[in-house]
Amino acid sequence: MGSSRLSAFTVIRRTSLLLVMTVSVSACSALGLKAPWHTEPAPDYQLIAENLVNSLSQFPHLNPHLATVQVVKPHSSFSRQVETELDNRGYKLERVDGQEGLNQVKPEIRHVATEAGEKRLYVVSIGQVSVERAFDVIADKTVPASEQIIRGTKERRVSLNDDIFEAPASEYTTVAFKPYQGPQIADVLAAPDTKSRSTNWWSRGRQSVVKKNVYETLTSNYQDVFAGYEDVEQSILIFPNDSLRLGNVNKEIIERFVADMNPATDILSVIGCSHGNTEINNGNSLLALGRANRVKEAFLFSGLQHDQILDEGCWAPQTFDEVMPQRGVVLTLKRQKKS
Repeated sequence: MGSSRLSAFTVIRRTSLLLVMTVSVSACSALGLKAPWHTEPAPDYQLIAENLVNSLSQFPHLNPHLATVQVVKPHSSFSRQVETELDNRGYKLERVDGQEGLNQVKPEIRHVATEAGEKRLYVVSIGQVSVERAFDVIADKTVPASEQIIRGTKERRVSLNDDIFEAPASEYTTVAFKPYQGPQIADVLAAPDTKSRSTNWWSRGRQSVVKKNVYETLTSNYQDVFAGYEDVEQSILIFPNDSLRLGNVNKEIIERFVADMNPATDILSVIGCSHGNTEINNGNSLLALGRANRVKEAFLFSGLQHDQILDEGCWAPQTFDEVMPQRGVVLTLKRQKKS
């Protein structure tokens, strides 16, 4: 008798539990909510990363065999997959803790509202260049849900590898170039607006300054000095490829700067540049610093003093046309601000 009652109670309890679960699911559906055990199929981050990084790698200054990119510790499945894809393509990965480096990698997933509902926009940035695209999961397959948008670089032909997806929609197999939306590259010749410093202050301290590559810092080694000066004139001296030869045209420009210079109030900024391929071993640094030194020598022969010529270098195996010439010297005449 007791056993029969227990069995009956068990049946009733299970039936009640199933009824409650059914009602709960129905209520969730009626309210437009998802039950807690219901999840959307996860997208294939490996395919998404492969698709986006493929496009970035086609720009000359982001060539995997030339560019070093900076990565922070991955914080999501998507960022881990992006890092894996960069490594697979041959990029040299430099682990950093913060915002260091010109080519820092930033993967992110943005939620954007569209007429068709909310979409996930997947973005991968290397420095100022970014590529973005929306993706959907249809029948457990990850497919593009928008055209691919590239920002922060000049328009060029980009070949999509959309064949890695199963039957991508033809209207989405396109690339569009749009304006860069992030922070602008700092003008390396500009300096913070601080109080003017006297010539004696900086000339005494210059001997202990360890000059860094301007390409890596995006800031002049003399930014504190330049804070007390304003630009008067600027020219770019172009050098032959893999050469330190000054040439007659550049000599004439130097002579003009000497004639315009007031030794009591003026200084010269000399930034030697070498960006891109070179046939010389360690050629970019040697050429950049050598060109700056060659120009400084010309000014010294003209009678200027060492402390009136502030030289430094900017070099990299890839081009940096947005800011600096590929093979030359940026020469700027600066005049002390009036107090």
